[in-house]
Amino acid sequence: MSDNNALRETVKHFLNAHHKAVFAVIDKNGKPATSLMLYTIDDDLNIYFGTRRAFSKYGDIMKDPSISLSVIEEVIDPLKVVDIRGEAVVVPDNELASTHAFFKSKNDSKYYVEGADDFVMFKITPTFVRWLDATSGELTMVNLELS
Repeated sequence: MSDNNALRETVKHFLNAHHKAVFAVIDKNGKPATSLMLYTIDDDLNIYFGTRRAFSKYGDIMKDPSISLSVIEEVIDPLKVVDIRGEAVVVPDNELASTHAFFKSKNDSKYYVEGADDFVMFKITPTFVRWLDATSGELTMVNLELS
């Protein structure tokens, strides 16, 4: 297995072992805005999350679909983080039920927005992925090559 394939598997395993990420979008005033979001991934490292159309983040993403997110190991030491940047697109209505079912099969957290009349899901296709790991005692940062 190549180094990049091994890194991809490490990142995928880490992301699948977690359910929450801090998402950053650009708000209507051009300023960064963050939200804690539940997410899941597919085998291609696409990220899925849901929200409501009534929430400001929906309008922010529709105006500028650029998203940055971080998934952080929930212990102080060793530091492990995956940083991802990408573009978000709305999951089409005809794929919403299957995407939601896929999400629920991988993330069983209480999902506060599901069931809302204006519930919508997004898919983020990564354009940048970085793995940070301090397990060795030294912080290493490695960018995953995306195909």
